[in-house]
Formats: sequence, C-alpha cells, structure tokens
Amino acid sequence: MEISGAHFPAPGNYGMIQNLNTNGFSSYNPVSSTSTSDDGNDQNQIPRFVIDERKQRRMVSNRESARRSRMRKQKHLDELWSLVVRLRTENHSLMKKLNQLTEFQQQLLQENVKLKEEASDFRRMIADIQMCSPYTTHLRDLEEAP
Repeated sequence: MEISGAHFPAPGNYGMIQNLNTNGFSSYNPVSSTSTSDDGNDQNQIPRFVIDERKQRRMVSNRESARRSRMRKQKHLDELWSLVVRLRTENHSLMKKLNQLTEFQQQLLQENVKLKEEASDFRRMIADIQMCSPYTTHLRDLEEAP
C-alpha cells in the first residue's frame, strides 16, 4: 500500500494509519509493523499519520489566529480612516480661520496706514497753526520760563 502526502508520527497510535474520507472525517486502519520496503530501512520505518489531531488543532488555531489578526488589522484601518476624516475636517476649519485672520490683518494694516496719514496731517495742521498764531510766541515764552 502506498501513502502520499505529509506523514507525522503519533506516539500513542503506532500501528495505525489515518485515512481521510470524502466527508472530511478520519478513520484509522491497522498497519502491520513488519512492513518491508525496498530501501532496506525496515528498522527506521515508523507508522505515521497523514493528518493527526495535533496538526488539525494547530490548523484550527492558526486559522483563528489569522482571523483575529485580520480583524485587528481591519479595526486599525477603520481607526486610521476615522483619524483621516477628523484631521481633514480640522485642517479645513483651521484653513478657514487662517483666511479670516489674514483678511482681518489686511484690514487692520490698511486702517493703520490711514490713521498714520491722518496723524501726520494733524501734526502738519498743528505746526501750521502754531506758525501763524500770534499766541505761539507767548506760549513758547511760557514754556521756556523756569
């Protein structure tokens, strides 16, 4: 009898070979421990199982672990997308606020220029009034007095 596929020793079930039926359940068939081979390695020949219970448990455990890993990855991806949406909204809000502040700054700069021009005009007017006024000399004399 020839068996194909991976073979794993099962210490508690020597002398049995596990066959996979079409329904996916395993069945055990007894095998003679005195089987011969063409290699001449009769002493090293150990009956093996195509799929043993440990391998099946490991496969189920690995599948479950992979499923949990995919779920964690999806959750992380969802959290990142949520963060992207929140940061884009915040960025939009900050850009809007920056534009408003920039516009307000421009208005203040224009008002500042206008006020400086007015202050300069008032200084000239005061200087002109002081030059033409007869009281200016008396005021200067009072200011210079001790």
